[in-house]
Amino acid sequence: MYFSRRNLLQGLLSLSLTSCLGSFEVVRLRDAPGYDASHPDEEIKKINFAHLNAADLRGNTPNIFKFISEEEALFRANWLADFFLDHKIDAINFNEVDYAGTVKTGGLDQPKVIAEFMGRPYDYVVFDQYMKSPLWTTGNAMISRFPIKAVHRHLYGNDDCLDNRLDHFFKDFIHVELKVGGRKLQVFYVHLDDGEREYEFSKKEEIRELITYLREFVEKEPQSYIVAAGDFNFSRRSRLMKELLADGILHPPAANFGLKTYPSDNPTKDIDHILASHNIAINDYRTFHFPWSDHLGLLCELEFMD
Repeated sequence: MYFSRRNLLQGLLSLSLTSCLGSFEVVRLRDAPGYDASHPDEEIKKINFAHLNAADLRGNTPNIFKFISEEEALFRANWLADFFLDHKIDAINFNEVDYAGTVKTGGLDQPKVIAEFMGRPYDYVVFDQYMKSPLWTTGNAMISRFPIKAVHRHLYGNDDCLDNRLDHFFKDFIHVELKVGGRKLQVFYVHLDDGEREYEFSKKEEIRELITYLREFVEKEPQSYIVAAGDFNFSRRSRLMKELLADGILHPPAANFGLKTYPSDNPTKDIDHILASHNIAINDYRTFHFPWSDHLGLLCELEFMD
């Protein structure tokens, strides 16, 4: 979502109402085993992966005062659960989901409810509550049928909370690790500044912080399997994308890179992306339409190439 008066109002409201951060944790449902207690021995060569900026399930609207009821939120969460089950998706990353107690979306804990609708084995949910207040808690999330370990949450702006609020509107990236059979898949879930200018200072700073983290991680773990996905808020042809891909750590899909995802009713901008390390092929890369978001989602198959 691009910068607007909506974002400004969100920032001003949150400065007065929020504690700095909510939780960054893995929530296990239905007595699922923890990451260290799970020892999968099956060989898995391919997984189905999805990304969606869910826009709080409120619909394609810039109106921050548009509220939805708990009943409406439950219906939309169930729609997503059915969709992901129908398409046999193994792991789903979300930008812009609301958490329990958020008044504007019926107080629903959106990622947890979607996972509960999906049922076993979708027992692992990552909470990334990057903005928390008495009336409004929002952030990113992940749902997976594979065990997850929370590795790191990075607030842009040197992890300083006030700096992040003022300059980066609560954007962050998170690093989690999935245990996929005998492999460890590193997932970097990204949300970058939504200013209109492609190379404005805050967005340039954010992508360079992500690049630095990736470089340092790959230096320590050079054979890692890596996926980076999210609402990058810049296009495949931008200078920022060229910077991100320059090291060769990540590569785009071989086909259909730059699918337009925003706005969802008539997409003109390719700002959502899925990228991977060179030991993973990104196959069957395509969009999908969730009726209550201003972004199209992305689907793909990730194939391990060793």
